[in-house]
Amino acid sequence: MKNTVSLATSLCEQYGLDKQIGRVDTCLPGVRLFRINRYHKVTPQMYQQGVVVIFQGNKIGHLNDYRFEYDTEHCLIVATPYPIACETFASEDSPLIGIDIEFDLTVIQQLVDLLEQYGGASILKAEPNGRGVAASLITPDITSCMYRLLQALHNPLDAMVLGPQILREFFYLLLQGEQGYLLAQYCKQDSALSRVSKVINHVQAHYQQKLAIEELADMAGMSVSAFHRAFKQVVTDPPLQYVKKIRLNKARTMMVQDGTPANVAAINVGYESATQFSREFKRYFGLPPSKAADIGLVQ
Repeated sequence: MKNTVSLATSLCEQYGLDKQIGRVDTCLPGVRLFRINRYHKVTPQMYQQGVVVIFQGNKIGHLNDYRFEYDTEHCLIVATPYPIACETFASEDSPLIGIDIEFDLTVIQQLVDLLEQYGGASILKAEPNGRGVAASLITPDITSCMYRLLQALHNPLDAMVLGPQILREFFYLLLQGEQGYLLAQYCKQDSALSRVSKVINHVQAHYQQKLAIEELADMAGMSVSAFHRAFKQVVTDPPLQYVKKIRLNKARTMMVQDGTPANVAAINVGYESATQFSREFKRYFGLPPSKAADIGLVQ
């Protein structure tokens, strides 16, 4: 990915990320550029739905007992929002640079329909591992696609005209890859992944409210026991444990980005006890709420 590294580096300069770390929106909606310039030990970070492509550097992720690595040879597909514990390998001389691309569900659904119609059903029905996140091999075709995307992102008009077609090609190539079933299953209304994703979207919007597992199971159209099994298979956490992690990640964002005091953030995300919030925050992140800024927010 040497050529893509130089393009990604110049893009960081264009967006002012060469002097700082963080994430910025590019001129193409749904595509964000990010840069990290130092090593981070294993730290929980919130990942949204989409695909993360790294042009330089690498990360090791942990979903409880599931360990995976994504780097210049593997992109990360995230079918449902996840709090993932990640170890980041980067330095001032060799920063981690990448982009994250939101799903365009309309385009993906169109591609799934075409693949099923013209003989791709066997690919889309590949045996899934059940989890909603996976590292997928970056093929030479995907590398070429990303090179052209980076070129287009340097010019707003090119991004507007060429970008959507390049992203369509990218999703098409992912669907044909080893983890293509993740995108395909997400579009299937009756799949366990789709049902669990519906519930997760609800949790993301109403995390500060009291959430009963019976109501969440009913939303998924499952019995409580079936929902619990399906949720844990997809997310690797039981539903209520996932809700707790979402609340803690939301609170951290409030404190770091908005300067919200810890006790106020605790109430805002649904905690009734500031003491309990502080205890669970430290257990989860390894630092007390007063040190939230030291944890970082860049994925």
